[in-house]
Amino acid sequence: MNFKVALILVWGIQVGFSQKTITYDICVYGATSAGIIAAYTAKMQGKSVILLEPSNHIGGLTTGGLGQTDIGNKYAITGLSRDFYREIGQHYGKFEQWTFEPSAASDIFNSYLKKANIKVFTKKQLINVIKSKSTIRQIELLDENKQRMLVTAKYFLDCTYEG
Repeated sequence: MNFKVALILVWGIQVGFSQKTITYDICVYGATSAGIIAAYTAKMQGKSVILLEPSNHIGGLTTGGLGQTDIGNKYAITGLSRDFYREIGQHYGKFEQWTFEPSAASDIFNSYLKKANIKVFTKKQLINVIKSKSTIRQIELLDENKQRMLVTAKYFLDCTYEG
């Protein structure tokens, strides 16, 4: 193999495997309802937060069509969950609303993200977890363009449905 070909191959491998390392207090993987609320809560507590989603859809089942809340005792729902249903109610001109269209939920989740200044990174597939003993220290992700991203955080939250 001649020197120029070898140099091009090495350069190509380095470009293909280039990765960006970013550091946050909290890394939330999964922009489901739980992920959005967790990221929002952490950000409102003054933490640096990254919210990653493996797909292109944010809000999970709540924004995907599951708008019929299965609830026995509405007084058991408190905190930001209760706030969410009250925001849904305002959307429909009521105090609270327990059934809703996916677009209403999407609007409310987007308002939480905007209020807390949280950017959601979509299409980020988890490809590796780097641990020290049983503690996650970093995760490695791959985007749709095969670009790698390495995320370091003090805490990692798995808010996907798959675990």
